[in-house]
Amino acid sequence: MHTESSPNSLEHDSFDPGYEKLWKIIQNCRFAMLTTIERDGSLRSRPMTTIQKDFGGTLWFFAPTESDAAMAVAVNESVSVAYANVDKADFVSIAGTASVVTNIAIKEKLWNPMVEAWFPQGPTSPDVALIKVDASRAEYWDSRSNKLVQLFAIATAYVKGTTPKNIGEHREVRVTHR
Repeated sequence: MHTESSPNSLEHDSFDPGYEKLWKIIQNCRFAMLTTIERDGSLRSRPMTTIQKDFGGTLWFFAPTESDAAMAVAVNESVSVAYANVDKADFVSIAGTASVVTNIAIKEKLWNPMVEAWFPQGPTSPDVALIKVDASRAEYWDSRSNKLVQLFAIATAYVKGTTPKNIGEHREVRVTHR
């Protein structure tokens, strides 16, 4: 399904303090795994690069118009996007609906030199599309301590036969439509 829309079709709940942390983790990761539901009902994940400079509840990814990812989104709009920064033990999971966007103005607005390296034909090419993911659910796991403290907490819990405590924060972030 090809849709036309603006880059800021969702906005965050300004009362949720976890929103800024969610975006900070995404920015620090930049690379995501986009999981789609294939025609046969199986799940398939693909690496994608987050390209926008801010987050209003929508994620944008460039993809070839006829790519497997774009075709899967056209068949089933339900997707999941996962980010992991293993160095910091920070993680984000976003569930939502995806669509393929071919609007040249939006492609040009999000275009940058990194994108051009992958798509030398330029943003006006019909072979270049955007995959737009409107978040309906978002959550993050953010470690509050460095690796040494985390490892100590894990080792202590193992010795005591318990689970590690206080090594991070898990929070669901409310994302609302305009």
